[in-house]
Amino acid sequence: MERLGEVRLYPSSSILDTNMTACLLTGAFLPDTVQMAAWPLLAWISLVIFGSISQYSIFTGLSLFRSVKELRSERSSKLDVLDIFRFIAILWVMLNHTGSEGRIDILERLPSADAFKSAMHDHPIFGALMGNSALGVEIFLVLSGLLAARSWLRNADQPFLNHWRSFITRRLLRLAPSMFIFVYIAAGPIMEALLPRYSSSMVSACGFWGILSHVTFTSNWQSTPTCMGYLWYLGLDMQLYMVAPIFLNLLHKSPKRGMILTTVTIIASMFIRAGYCTAYGTCNKSDVDIPFISYPGQDAETLKSIYAGLWDMYSRPYTKCGPFLIGLLLGYVTFSSQHIMSAATSKALFRGSLFVAIVTIYAILPEYWNPDAGNTVYNTIYTAVFRSVFALAIAGMIAALYFRQEYRPTHPIFAILAKLTYNAYLLHMPVVYIFNWLPFLQTATSPIHLLLVLPFVATLSFLAALIFYLFVEAPIGHLTSQYATRLGL
Repeated sequence: MERLGEVRLYPSSSILDTNMTACLLTGAFLPDTVQMAAWPLLAWISLVIFGSISQYSIFTGLSLFRSVKELRSERSSKLDVLDIFRFIAILWVMLNHTGSEGRIDILERLPSADAFKSAMHDHPIFGALMGNSALGVEIFLVLSGLLAARSWLRNADQPFLNHWRSFITRRLLRLAPSMFIFVYIAAGPIMEALLPRYSSSMVSACGFWGILSHVTFTSNWQSTPTCMGYLWYLGLDMQLYMVAPIFLNLLHKSPKRGMILTTVTIIASMFIRAGYCTAYGTCNKSDVDIPFISYPGQDAETLKSIYAGLWDMYSRPYTKCGPFLIGLLLGYVTFSSQHIMSAATSKALFRGSLFVAIVTIYAILPEYWNPDAGNTVYNTIYTAVFRSVFALAIAGMIAALYFRQEYRPTHPIFAILAKLTYNAYLLHMPVVYIFNWLPFLQTATSPIHLLLVLPFVATLSFLAALIFYLFVEAPIGHLTSQYATRLGL
């Protein structure tokens, strides 16, 4: 399983002074007790409930009834198909973390963890699917790039700087409120009281700078992902959004040059990935399949050596931009083209793309069969290209469904789940830690066992996401949307 995880950091004496300073700085922003931390949340919940029953128009934006209505609304668009891909992606990510942070032996690096990992990788059908489950992130990147392109191109004729400011501000207003409140809960005494193992293994290493990296969307640039590391994607997404207008502006004004620039950047990213894995000798670890939990007494420098090269390949914009840019190109094509595919062409493209996606997933098997092969030509090429090739396959499937002659609406449940996916992403990791107490998962010896647990993890995650959506994302979104409109954003 991919365990780009969130290791427990036990400070050595050489860094105690630094940690003490960080703790003092963090304490200035986070409450010390559960009661103190809960008061602001309870006050906000009360305000939302009051807004739901109040007749005063100033509070109607907070109404639960309005949020439920918004959640159940349907778009009736060809882009509805994206909801299905988004749901598949989050399930894949949940599966990945359930098989890593969900297991106590992996968190504690017990001998049984190696046997569990071997059982996962050695399975003839599900081994590659489990090991390559981090490819769910690539699906999110394709969708993010596609939607970013369509959002920008709707007003592409506006002055660049004004449009860029509005584009980024709206993205910040979309992501920041839910993430800030989640970090407030997760990094404070509330999570420590509810899930002490989550707090000790994901938050204890944070300090002031770790928390700051999340609220500034730079967590993917931490030297090691030891502070709620699974949130790294939000930083990457924001940074790619910030540079996307450069490509989109050129695509709009000069499509040919824009296509060339985007394609060259994707290829350059592949070469950078190959360079990293060659330099650090990690080309046989394409799925980043190494332990990310530190032993007691392990200092920061040792942790950096464990992550060297792997973390750079996994989280940096210059090594992860390929799938996003592929989504960007797809967004440009869907926005600017009125092309209609015949049923036969659409079916052929979808099936061909699905075949490429499956082959890409299972092409990692030689690395599992020969774990000590090192930087072979095959391993180097696969590590360099597999994420972008998989993203290209996902883009092909989306294009086949989008451009087909017949519009087929998706089931309304997928629209609801898609709207909850962001909060499910934030909250699924604490939910995974709840399953540390499930003996069935702790004694699992087969991928089938893991798949049987996944529906329960997903159900609890989406239920938690629903509460977060109704009381946090939707009401705050209504307020920030009004604010942005008044500012002309």
